[in-house]
Amino acid sequence: MTNDIFILVVEDETLIEEIVVSGLEDAGYTVVAAHTAEEAIAQLEKGDPVIRAIVTDVNFAPEKLTGWDVARRARERTADIPIIYMSGASGHEWTSHGVPNSVLIAKPFAIGQIVTAVSQLLNAGGPAVGE
Repeated sequence: MTNDIFILVVEDETLIEEIVVSGLEDAGYTVVAAHTAEEAIAQLEKGDPVIRAIVTDVNFAPEKLTGWDVARRARERTADIPIIYMSGASGHEWTSHGVPNSVLIAKPFAIGQIVTAVSQLLNAGGPAVGE
């Protein structure tokens, strides 16, 4: 059972957040949700619960920080934490802004794409933020 694996979902659109959270919970993960990059970074800094992967939107209106910033901060704490970016318009920026060994999933997506990406990246190994 994977219920002790915490996934941080960062999404400012409520409907998309609900779909992603529901899909990950149905797959057996425990989800911590944040609506802004700032909330996500605060959650990472708190270190409890220990986050094992991050699923993040790229752009948060009208926020200054982005999903790219969330991923970079997470990687400062844990070099190889799995990052899954979701984006409707910023996919072309992934090669220059995305962290290594991450996945970008374009919106619209099927929730199975997110669950599969999380599972594959977690199975590839790596510690969690805070460990």
